[in-house]
Amino acid sequence: MRESPYVRSLPYHLPPMIGIAIVMAVTGPFGTYERMDFVHRLASFGIVGILSWLQVILLAAWFGSIEPIDRWPVAGRMALVGVLAAVPSTFEIIAVYSWLGQPIPLSMAPRLFPQNAFLTVVISVVIGLFVEQRLRANADAERARVAALPQAQPSQPQADAPTPPSPDFFRRIPPALGRDLLALEMEDHYLRIHTALGSDLVLMRLRDALTELAPGRGRQVHRSWWVAEGAIASVERPASRFVLVLRNGLRVPVSKTYRDQIRDAGWLAG
Repeated sequence: MRESPYVRSLPYHLPPMIGIAIVMAVTGPFGTYERMDFVHRLASFGIVGILSWLQVILLAAWFGSIEPIDRWPVAGRMALVGVLAAVPSTFEIIAVYSWLGQPIPLSMAPRLFPQNAFLTVVISVVIGLFVEQRLRANADAERARVAALPQAQPSQPQADAPTPPSPDFFRRIPPALGRDLLALEMEDHYLRIHTALGSDLVLMRLRDALTELAPGRGRQVHRSWWVAEGAIASVERPASRFVLVLRNGLRVPVSKTYRDQIRDAGWLAG
């Protein structure tokens, strides 16, 4: 989750969230202008706002790792995030107001939830659209960078050697990582490329990378992992799971979904 675009964009969200808390403290909505002074309003909106914001970010990052939900339109996905985040934040509002000397009985939670959910959904959708816009901008920049690189001319592979990466995908690999591709790891909207020289992130999905890599160049062994031919040094089986140990020491899990295919390919021998 730490590589989620929502988590990575946290520094960009903080100033607007602080600004919203200040505006609400000045205007005093929901009757707070008459019930609290400015300091208490700022404390209440600031604490509740930051807690709700963090809950939205964590839920959005979690949903981003669930592929069926991640395929939803961003507004629908983030609206669901907002509704779910409003459940704990409703009780956080009650707790914070009680701490500030303005107790709200728990029996008010059902009446408080719809107002809180409306605000949380609006904030969630705005955050989602902001992150999506940044992803599109980064994707456009990545496509422009790749298009500006010279086309690689692959040499004819030897019959007994692993097939080299396809030219289209190979152009996405940072030059410092070399050409010895070992594995690809999905990290939300990003793809971590592992080579013998190290690893780095590119803005790309695993399923898009697999369309650029011919089937003979490697195999998907897990929902989040693809391993190149010739990259495996050994195979381990802790408990009931298989783990592929690559030439650079990286340990890659094999999921049940792909286990039979990997076994049929001879990758689990020994």
